[in-house]
Amino acid sequence: MAWLDTLLLKYPNPRKLLEAWTDNLLLKLAPWLLKCPDPRMRCKAVDNLAASSQPSDTELIFATLQDKNPQVRSAAIRALAKTKKPGAQEALVGALADSSFQVREAAARALGGLGATSAAGALAGCLKDPDAAVRIAAAGALRTFGWKPATREELAWFEIALGNTPAAASAGKGPVDAINSGQSQDTVFHRRMAAEAQREKYDPVRINALVAAVRGHDLLARVSAVHDLGQINDPRISQELLKLFRDQEAEVRLAAAQALAARDDSPPAHFVGLLQDKSYEVRLAAVQFLGRVRHQQIVEVLIPLLSDEIVLVRQMTAKALGLIGQASAIEALAGSLADADEHVRHTAEQALAQIDPQWMLRRGRGTRRT
Repeated sequence: MAWLDTLLLKYPNPRKLLEAWTDNLLLKLAPWLLKCPDPRMRCKAVDNLAASSQPSDTELIFATLQDKNPQVRSAAIRALAKTKKPGAQEALVGALADSSFQVREAAARALGGLGATSAAGALAGCLKDPDAAVRIAAAGALRTFGWKPATREELAWFEIALGNTPAAASAGKGPVDAINSGQSQDTVFHRRMAAEAQREKYDPVRINALVAAVRGHDLLARVSAVHDLGQINDPRISQELLKLFRDQEAEVRLAAAQALAARDDSPPAHFVGLLQDKSYEVRLAAVQFLGRVRHQQIVEVLIPLLSDEIVLVRQMTAKALGLIGQASAIEALAGSLADADEHVRHTAEQALAQIDPQWMLRRGRGTRRT
């Protein structure tokens, strides 16, 4: 029993001995656990493999990057970041193109933790990822490198992802004011009715039922529930609605964007991702919301939409740029004066006059100086 004496000398504490024995057993079982149908067990197997220095175990982690479950692939990314083995950084850069936002986010964070400055170019590309979580993770990683944007548009995406933009201006009256904004009837009856309506709106049972409807399968019920939730002034509701920006149904994404656009706690960092949405209506809702954010960086991310394939999006973008009122939009808006659609041309002309009524004269002077 010499082996037992050796273990007892190394681990005099029985609890430590048991933990060491368990970890060793799980490591031995990892190749089989990786074939388990339960993704949680596969994640556990990957976590245990991260502590191994055996090349064969590292190869298993690399192979797990192809697992069908995004949580398991994310676990593999975290494990590779710990091992720091040759080829790990290249694998993490490849994971930035994964189909799952969870995996892309994990890869961006891992590259930042590794200080992988050679991955800065790939991470910069993630600043325009459709998912806010990925953009935020990429920006955080780039900031740790001391990375500097190469273009104004790149700077805009970077600053917005870091949260260096103000919140949008209030869309109007909040839910509480809306109830009392009708006739000024200051009677006990009407005050009691208003209070009752507020209690019903914020009833936890009703809120839970709406959240359940949003997560259901009936499209019309989901859209209706989204709009109802948007009337409830609670930060937790905003977080629930933001998740819907990833929904597969364009109607649900649109409803979430419209509901959040009417709130005061909606961060621009999440809306900029909708500028690339497949649905033009969602892009339109994002443009309308961002047009309320008076900030130079917002101008830079809106300008590319002056070339959108949909006339209405181009027109609304021109209008939004006029409302923001930044002189940096003048050059792009001047280009829209040659747009194929007369409505876009007219809106661009109005926007230019809004920003600077003397824009053409100033532009002419600038041309003569050069």
